[in-house]
Amino acid sequence: MAHSCGTSYDSTYGGAIGDFWRSAFAAPAAGDRVLDLATGNAALPRLLLSFRPQSPIEIDAVDIAQVAPAWTLDLDPQQRQRLRIHCGVSAESLPFADDRFALVVSQYGIEYADLSLAIPEALRVLAPGGRIRFLMHHALARPVGLAGDEIEHIDWLLQPGGLVDLAATMIEPMVRATTAEGRAGLANDAGANQLRARFNEVQAALKSRLQIAACPDVLHEARDWIARMFLLAPTGGVAACTQALDQIRGALVDSRQRLLDLRQHALDEAAVRRFCERLGQTGLQTTAAPLSDQGHLLGWAVCGDPGP
Repeated sequence: MAHSCGTSYDSTYGGAIGDFWRSAFAAPAAGDRVLDLATGNAALPRLLLSFRPQSPIEIDAVDIAQVAPAWTLDLDPQQRQRLRIHCGVSAESLPFADDRFALVVSQYGIEYADLSLAIPEALRVLAPGGRIRFLMHHALARPVGLAGDEIEHIDWLLQPGGLVDLAATMIEPMVRATTAEGRAGLANDAGANQLRARFNEVQAALKSRLQIAACPDVLHEARDWIARMFLLAPTGGVAACTQALDQIRGALVDSRQRLLDLRQHALDEAAVRRFCERLGQTGLQTTAAPLSDQGHLLGWAVCGDPGP
């Protein structure tokens, strides 16, 4: 689960987001260095390399997590040398010298940091005449609204007696059903048949929920994960199915927390104004404008440029 509502967005970065970054990456000159904060799967370095494949711009990307984007393995040697991903590095404490980067960027990342530390660090490593470009979560943006929908779906899946709990009760009958003897016993097992009926009812409720969901991704994923979990019954038995279901439950809990974090760190107008004021304390001219595409608000486009 790379991010919530994954099928709802264009992975090729078309539209307004693509235009924002295309403009941001047009200015750095050969030999300039670019820093990406909270890089995640390094989407912004990938975009920069695709927009400027021949330009010898140096790119450093940091993330507090141990990230290892698989796409970097396909880079040609020259491009690979231009990109350095630094894991275990926070935006609050950057391992770079002062005045290092011509451009500092972040997409849906820096707002998760302690801004009282991250903003001074971004300004410290920004070279004289350098620029800042951030795309940040907007409190009223579509991703934030969809995150609320997805949290409701996860709560529905994890509720007592919900789909995940019922899947757990179905493991033992599903394992029994892998043998002729077990199937014969299940035919006359009223309790097992009641469980199956209840499980089928919840599966039907999930199908109905899918039909009206604005962000159905997690429902599709949970259904598919549970189906694959049951496929372990013939060879792995109860232990393997239980382990797989525990992993499913853990993934849903982790996803829920990420979505809550997203909603917590999204900026309203007052918050983004304060953010820009902090950026401008050293004379950087800052602006923040809502970024929309196809009628949907996507975030704040924050720009910091050298003063007059």
